[in-house]
Amino acid sequence: MSELHAAGGVAVLVALVALALVATAVTVLDRGHAWTGRAEAAVLVVVAAQVGLGGMAWLGGARPREDLHLLYGLAVLGALPLAGSFAAEAPPRARAGVTAVAAAVALVLTWRLYLTG
Repeated sequence: MSELHAAGGVAVLVALVALALVATAVTVLDRGHAWTGRAEAAVLVVVAAQVGLGGMAWLGGARPREDLHLLYGLAVLGALPLAGSFAAEAPPRARAGVTAVAAAVALVLTWRLYLTG
């Protein structure tokens, strides 16, 4: 299970980079706003699956080197929905900008997860 969780971490990194790029492009070009929501939903599925894999690994006895790993995992899971709630009533371009920033923050948190792994 730990190997699958490690591979999932790479999938989360790739998904967050893709989301940050899509949201930044939508913000700059001011078109394709529907892609931001779809990309964000896809990334949330990947992150939720990763958190689930981590939970199963934890229940199976595989513990992270630092307990802070668990907090960072929850922070990554909550970063995009929290940012989305702040920008819920903003125009689509501004919402995409907030999503780009949230993806970048989640990307940094994910990198930190690797360090606490």
